[in-house]
Amino acid sequence: MDREQTRAPERPTRRLAQHTDAVIAAVLAAILGGVATAWGEDLIGSDSPDPGSSELEAQVRDLGTTNDQLEDELAALRDQNSSLDRELDDLDEQNQELREENERLRSEADDGAAPQEPDGDGDAPEKAAGDPPGAVVLDIRRQTDSPVQVMLHSCLDLDSTSADWGAASVFQDLCYGDAGVEGVRLTVMSSTPSRADCEALTTWQQTISHDAVVEGMHLCVQTNQRRTAYARLAALDRSAETVAFDIVVWEPT
Repeated sequence: MDREQTRAPERPTRRLAQHTDAVIAAVLAAILGGVATAWGEDLIGSDSPDPGSSELEAQVRDLGTTNDQLEDELAALRDQNSSLDRELDDLDEQNQELREENERLRSEADDGAAPQEPDGDGDAPEKAAGDPPGAVVLDIRRQTDSPVQVMLHSCLDLDSTSADWGAASVFQDLCYGDAGVEGVRLTVMSSTPSRADCEALTTWQQTISHDAVVEGMHLCVQTNQRRTAYARLAALDRSAETVAFDIVVWEPT
């Protein structure tokens, strides 16, 4: 996954230190400049040294002391700013490491996660013990979220990706007709089969008679496009002449 790289914004603490330097320099220049001007004017306007010059010299010395103190405070602020910069750099590095770890975990989850076919209760069962790792669930074409109902004399196209599973009155992969449950290739299984179980079959039927049709019946189905599918008869209403199936369809290998 590409990560957009953006230039880190200037540290607020660095801008504060620069602004502090500028303010201190401006204040010192204004004060020292004003004192020097006043002192010079007094000296020019008199033929002899002004007795007040000693006071001005004392003020200049005081200003020099104050300037030294301000420079010390500025140095301390710069040290604090450097410390904050180091802390921010450390936090940036930790944040980047966490982002990379999160992306790695998400990538592993995307590679390893897989839906499973529904069991007899409509929940996802554990993968059959005989299946190769990941082979059962990683190539599912589609599956039902809830049982899909089939009316008498209606069929489903298990190769279809439409919401109604291509329901129509023409013969297709899985039908409910006068003879019972019908399809291109069907086999009744004793329990929930894996894909490998269905693909290993060599004997198929086209009709499961009404007498053999019961709720909870498990079927392996092969579609007319040679896809392997599993269908569980989730509901049977003989008076309403409807059945409903949980279905899983795999992509061909």
